[in-house]
Amino acid sequence: MWERLGRAGRARIAIAAGALAAVVVAVVFVVVRSGGSDASTPAATATATPSATSTNTATATATVDPSPTPIAHAGILDGVPMSDAEWAARKDLLPLAVMIDNTASANPHAGLSRADLVYEAFVEGGITRLMAVYWRQDADKIMPVRSARTPFVNWVSELDALYGHAGGAVTENEANAVGQIIQYGIKDLNAFSPVSSNYYYRDHDRPEPYNLATSTSYLREAADQLGLSGPPKTLPWRFREPGQSLPPGAPAGGIEVDYSGRLYAWQYIQWKWDAAKARYLRYQFGGPEVDVDTGEQLAFATVIVMRVPSHVVDESGHVILDQVGSGPATVFTGGQAYEGTWNKESRTAHTTFLSPRGDPIVFERGPIFIQVIGEQSAFDYTAAPGDLRELPAYEPPPPGAGIDVPDEPPPATATPTPTEAPSRTATAVTPRPSATASAVPGSPTAKAGTAVPTAEGTPSPPGSPPAVSPSPSEASATP
Repeated sequence: MWERLGRAGRARIAIAAGALAAVVVAVVFVVVRSGGSDASTPAATATATPSATSTNTATATATVDPSPTPIAHAGILDGVPMSDAEWAARKDLLPLAVMIDNTASANPHAGLSRADLVYEAFVEGGITRLMAVYWRQDADKIMPVRSARTPFVNWVSELDALYGHAGGAVTENEANAVGQIIQYGIKDLNAFSPVSSNYYYRDHDRPEPYNLATSTSYLREAADQLGLSGPPKTLPWRFREPGQSLPPGAPAGGIEVDYSGRLYAWQYIQWKWDAAKARYLRYQFGGPEVDVDTGEQLAFATVIVMRVPSHVVDESGHVILDQVGSGPATVFTGGQAYEGTWNKESRTAHTTFLSPRGDPIVFERGPIFIQVIGEQSAFDYTAAPGDLRELPAYEPPPPGAGIDVPDEPPPATATPTPTEAPSRTATAVTPRPSATASAVPGSPTAKAGTAVPTAEGTPSPPGSPPAVSPSPSEASATP
């Protein structure tokens, strides 16, 4: 009897469990038909762990394609897919790196929105300078072009790029940028050198020295005249493949970089993730940074903050970075943050960004901005853009800080600067037989105070466009 009751009881339990399962299946079916469960979303967004943050994960990944089409060609700097025709037209071009001022007087810039890659690092006077690198895209106007510094020369070496700049530092120490350009065999397009000087001009809507301009097409014409050609040797970073997701990272909708560590508005930068554009938007000098030529706010798919030890090597304040070695780096891509390290084995070696396990950090495809900060600099990031502090209103630097690098007056024989853009018929200009790739007289041990020779000292042949002569702040050895 007890055995029969036990069997009957177990049967009733089984029937009840089956009925309950049927109800659950019915409920799930109704939920699925109605578009999914709303209960899971709050739980995901409330969780602090990166892998459970639904909003940031969604912006960092792509819809999985069961049979994604492999990328046949991609930009060597930004990883953006290219058509066969685009690749055929650019595959033999060298990257083109151009020095750009980053003081308040230099804003707004022209040409940064078209760069595939941008570096920012300290120079003298507590200010930073930019180097925009072009390969997949062209810029109709790049401004204001300024002088070369050693850390940027080292990055040009790594990229094996053409180098556009206006003069550079000449010292008796390791900050001797002009000497290093010659020593390293940099493919030089100096605005104060024969031939390449014909491909820069001054925009007289701006005050000097913040008005020296050029374009990618002008500088590539100059390179052709000087016999500087590819194919490129640049090694690409690792980018997300079609149909694959970025690995889970920490939510990173807002980034702040404070070069001085003191919240001076002229040294403080913010980046805000725009999920709709899948880009980080840049803010500095109290507001959005907009390219004056395109009208676009600067927007980059990946922002990298790498901490590099630095030291000042002379009374002029020239800054040297310890670029060979390794150090901490944070990669922001797809709305997420990935902690890791940067690694560079030699001056010409490719800088890599590695996870704590030593694997290459994967980037979202698109333009890249590398912020190189020092030991005194500060940076942080927040899960959402709205969590950033209010952007400080721009105020001039405090007394004694100096907004720009002091310069010597130009030679007494300096000629007026040109008033129009270079002519597209500048192909009549031919280099001298003794011209080298650097086209800058001097040596790696040139003494401090030695002025960079100006274009008027080596006139172009008759009928060529007017050469650029230096402004008061660009004629010296350390503009």
